[in-house]
Amino acid sequence: MKSKSAAARLTGFAIAFVLALKPASADEVAQFYAGKTVNIVVGFEAGGFYSTFAVIFARHMGRHIPGKPTVVAQHMPGAGGMVALNWGYNVAPKDGTVILSPSPGVPLRVPLGLDKPTYDAAKLTWLGGWSEGINTVTVRKDLSPAASVDAARRAEVILGAISKSSNTYTVPALMNNMIGTRFRLITGYQGGAPMRLAMEKGEIHGYSAQADGWKMIDHPWLKSGNLVHLVQLASKPSAEFADVPLLSSFARDGDDLAILKAIESGVADRAMVVGPGVPEARAVALAKAFQDALRDPAFQKEAAAAKFDIEPIAGETIQSFVAGIAALPPATIAKMKRAMEID
Repeated sequence: MKSKSAAARLTGFAIAFVLALKPASADEVAQFYAGKTVNIVVGFEAGGFYSTFAVIFARHMGRHIPGKPTVVAQHMPGAGGMVALNWGYNVAPKDGTVILSPSPGVPLRVPLGLDKPTYDAAKLTWLGGWSEGINTVTVRKDLSPAASVDAARRAEVILGAISKSSNTYTVPALMNNMIGTRFRLITGYQGGAPMRLAMEKGEIHGYSAQADGWKMIDHPWLKSGNLVHLVQLASKPSAEFADVPLLSSFARDGDDLAILKAIESGVADRAMVVGPGVPEARAVALAKAFQDALRDPAFQKEAAAAKFDIEPIAGETIQSFVAGIAALPPATIAKMKRAMEID
């Protein structure tokens, strides 16, 4: 019954999304937003990847919302973004004045029981995404004893990680347990910068993270070709990583394939949402404004200058993915948790 209701919500949202609002509803939405402030709440400190995007995007989105409200980025860091998401789901006003910019992996955190989530990802209204988050397991070529997944099945590769609940740990752990790699994981690093420093010192060979991190800092190893991506995690092969295998290509059977595809898709990793209870007309208007703002030439120019790749993803695409995660059988989730070494 859970998956059926999720599908019904998806269908209703999709129909509402593609049909134009009735004039009366559009007028009501404009009247509501006129003179108001809409907050885009980011669950991380100012200055990071998600914060920088939200600050840039906020300068442009208001022009596309009926009533042209002021839109500002607000920061609520804590627990890897979960403080903001739990607040937005349970406490924030449900009137359409709060938009959430969730952290990666949100749809899986409830079934996996990570970080004590108090939200239901299928009950969020996903406005859409600005691009897919592509993750890679990346190593320093002149230091690592393995430059491919097959080689990493034979030789020990040392990877840094933030914590056991972070994707920096759970993805390589899953690869060890499901496809036989020999990654040795060292936890306790406080982010990408400390792990890159550890790579420079030769303490670790690499780490698992979003591939765009390397591009945005314009690291010299990227220019010199001294980085090797062992595997990519994405819903489909990226043209940028044409020679890098998808994680799901190593599946041994249908059950493995379901798990690896759920893990590797990044369609929900760079998205914005509103919580349950927001009036449908306002949610639809915000979803349209989100997509229109992504295609705004002024925004695209500013985003390009900040090295953000903009490839809009429809809200219904993400909603469908989230419903699929919610429908995974308990036995599949249990296998996934064992593979990711989640207690």
